[in-house]
Amino acid sequence: MAEIFDRLVIRLLLAIFVCFMIWVYRYAHVIFYPTVKRQVLKKINPAENPADALHLFSRLVGIALIFSSISFNEASGFFLSIFHFAVWGTIAIVLYLLSLFIIESIVFYNFDYTDEILKRKNMCYAFISFCHAIVIAYLTRTVMLEAENSLVILLVLWLYMLVIVGFSVKYFTLISRLTFNKLMMQKNLSLCFAYGGFTLGAGFIIASCFDQEHYDITVYCIQVLLKTILSLIIFPIFKKGLMKIFPVKLGEERGHEGLIEEDRQSYGYGFYEGAVFIAGAILTTMIVNRIQFGTIYPFF
Repeated sequence: MAEIFDRLVIRLLLAIFVCFMIWVYRYAHVIFYPTVKRQVLKKINPAENPADALHLFSRLVGIALIFSSISFNEASGFFLSIFHFAVWGTIAIVLYLLSLFIIESIVFYNFDYTDEILKRKNMCYAFISFCHAIVIAYLTRTVMLEAENSLVILLVLWLYMLVIVGFSVKYFTLISRLTFNKLMMQKNLSLCFAYGGFTLGAGFIIASCFDQEHYDITVYCIQVLLKTILSLIIFPIFKKGLMKIFPVKLGEERGHEGLIEEDRQSYGYGFYEGAVFIAGAILTTMIVNRIQFGTIYPFF
């Protein structure tokens, strides 16, 4: 009975310490995002600016997702477990916020947080930022698990992941019929639905490429790169196929060319593209990762 009570006390103390690390994470935004200092240090009013609430709390969900990859090993002692979590938690905070800063600098190069969130209360901007926060957190969690407590391997995989994500976010403009900058300025939510589906799908593909056994870091990185290239080949096939199987009726098919752009800016079309991107990504991971050829040469 005493042992059960001791374990309960230890779990409660560790939960309090995790809350302390999240408090540290909140104020770390001041360093990486100086423009949000006023927002972070004051009480948040979701009713006043829902876009700001979504933008900020998405980071909370992200860091919680990353912290779930760090384990406490009580066999090494309570204080050593606390120290281990503090060190890796701090590293996770730094890598996560740096990743968000770099990726959003690429995606939102024509837009500013102060203008879009604080002044215009742009929900489209906030929702896309929410998707970035979740996907980057999931990918950071993946590389932290693959690093297996090795700081050098973690930095190599993190930089590798960041390069792949940086290229993938630019891929959206090549495969989507929606105009990113124009719809963002119009606060059109069809963009955030389509881009959100694309981001979640891309994150799912990238994470599946990193999720594999590795004994040599060089061979592992080559395998990740080859799977990423293979995904780039397979994904357009599923995207084109799904759009052929489930066609949509746009303005040109009804003989009203002036309605083409209006149809594409509708919520329905945003849902359509987002669903196609997610479904295509899931099917792509199946083809890339779930086919086992064995030792026998494939025959038809």
